[in-house]
Amino acid sequence: MVAWVHDEGAAQGSRSQQEDDYGVFELPPELEAGDLLLVLADGMGGEQGGARASALAVRSFIELYDTASAATIPERLEQTLARVNERMAKDVASDPHELRGMGCTLLAVVLTEEGLYWISVGDSPLWLWRRGRLHRLNQDHAYRSILAYQVINGEISAADAARHPDRNALISAVTGAELELVDLPRQAYPLKPDDQILLASDGLLTLGEKEIAAVLGHARAESRPCSRLLAAVAERNNLRQDNVTLLWARSAASRPAVPWWRRFRIGAFLPAIMLSVLTVGGLW
Repeated sequence: MVAWVHDEGAAQGSRSQQEDDYGVFELPPELEAGDLLLVLADGMGGEQGGARASALAVRSFIELYDTASAATIPERLEQTLARVNERMAKDVASDPHELRGMGCTLLAVVLTEEGLYWISVGDSPLWLWRRGRLHRLNQDHAYRSILAYQVINGEISAADAARHPDRNALISAVTGAELELVDLPRQAYPLKPDDQILLASDGLLTLGEKEIAAVLGHARAESRPCSRLLAAVAERNNLRQDNVTLLWARSAASRPAVPWWRRFRIGAFLPAIMLSVLTVGGLW
């Protein structure tokens, strides 16, 4: 088992409500399904629906990953996502008038001795920081990815793509309907010493990748880069700043002692005693 150092952070931005959610869970060795599970969701469907969808997705994913019967980590991730999507469908059906259009992006990462596994739906980015450079690992399920392909093929200009009204529209999300696109590599992505992993909601895209990479360049010394990234976003003073949520991890030489009640972190919005009940009892 590899020990991992991790950090988390979130900011509401200029939105009236926090519609992102996240969870970090140190997986028990007896599960034989990885060392650390990180899950992030960015809600959609209005203030009520967005927050509800992301909370349901994160909590359900962590609970169901633990009970999945799959033989491999990719199969476990796939099975868990399918069950989360089923729960989303049932929740939307419970109040179709109020919850119509509810859904979220979902990005789940499992860190293991052999490397990194992930599954993602939507546009929440997963980055690898290596030797001072940032590399996006997962697919971008937003219409801007199609526009980028059209630019490469000369179908539209870069300027037209940049101002297209639908460039940020999702082409795949967890809504309870059939999942249009799922990014799920079947092999572990190998990690090297000093590599860093960053999961984010798209609110972080207020910063460019070079700026993000520069902040992470100091992470070896301080091991708390999320607050610095959130501060950099705040300094932009973007009047339409979206919610920003960050999960960061890197390998460590030794595992720090962590109280049992902090092993399960879900967002920053539930008391620790409730989290422990969710972990032990598998309750929702």
